[in-house]
Amino acid sequence: MVDIAVIPGDGIGKEIIPKVCEMLSTIDSSIDFTYYDISSERYLDKGITITDGEIEDLKSYKSILFGAIGDFSVKPGIMEQGVVLKLRKELDLYMNTRPAISFKAITGNNINMTILRENKEDFYSDISGNFNEHKTFNKSDGFYNYNVDINIKSDDQIYYTMGFLSRKNLKRFFRSAYKIAGSENITVTDKANAVPMYSLWREIAMEEAEPFKREIAFEYADSLAYNMVRNPKKYSYVIAPNLYGDILSDMASSLTGGLGYAPSGNIGDKNSMFEPVHGSAPDIAGKNIANPVASIRSSIMMLKHINQTETASIIEKSLENVIGEGIIPVESGGNAGTHEFIEKVKNQCSLLKNEI
Repeated sequence: MVDIAVIPGDGIGKEIIPKVCEMLSTIDSSIDFTYYDISSERYLDKGITITDGEIEDLKSYKSILFGAIGDFSVKPGIMEQGVVLKLRKELDLYMNTRPAISFKAITGNNINMTILRENKEDFYSDISGNFNEHKTFNKSDGFYNYNVDINIKSDDQIYYTMGFLSRKNLKRFFRSAYKIAGSENITVTDKANAVPMYSLWREIAMEEAEPFKREIAFEYADSLAYNMVRNPKKYSYVIAPNLYGDILSDMASSLTGGLGYAPSGNIGDKNSMFEPVHGSAPDIAGKNIANPVASIRSSIMMLKHINQTETASIIEKSLENVIGEGIIPVESGGNAGTHEFIEKVKNQCSLLKNEI
């Protein structure tokens, strides 16, 4: 039995993820799903984002399938920081992988690139506040060990977030990134010309490339963004710090049909979490118009990661066949609603499974 934790979350996450899990169960009866009610609805009712007990529970699963989080009724950042970023940190999910792969029937082009994003450090930091408050930040979790004391006075209202990179984390990140990229071409991006801490980023990028005997190209993030739009086929794997990786991967998805086609994986040495990138989109939730492709692709990534490769291959081929037959989600100008599209993929999976 393969145990997977499921967090549908909010909005279109609740609309799509249970249907995708139902499809997976139909194809592979060895997969068992356990659902967790971690959502904005619960936060509004009980003031709870995620509990320590739930985090400990989730650590026992090799993988989590996550839908989306956030609601217009909740202040921006509360659920994202309180759930998604917290899970990435607590489960030590230091690698974020964001494939940007197009369907020719959708975009008319063949783009295939992947953004490998450092997932725990950079400017996505808990060390933040304003200059007119005395704050201390302590961390000792077996990986990080620091004690930061910030006590600054100012006659202005000045807020800060401390970006940081650590040698220990970057070494494992780059080692993992080079293994994922294999023999494909690699571009490492940053803003080392403007932000001094990225000198460490470059140093370790080069150090960890040596055992792989890999040649890597460096490109500043602003230049890469420009060139990615002009010539996306130039790139196979882009390795990026957390903030720039977040921005560049969303931009890459716009070249392949939009966020509705963009899956992602958050991967650590023990745990993993896979989620569509599109967000909860509460304005279209329940209207049967949300694009389910990103969630289906995220489930494929998850299945490959936990070595359910046969099931992953069936779903992947079925998805390609359905779109190839001209069954296009509403988001891309087609007439296939959310549930109809998933049902078409599910039926195609049953046909392919019977042929095996």
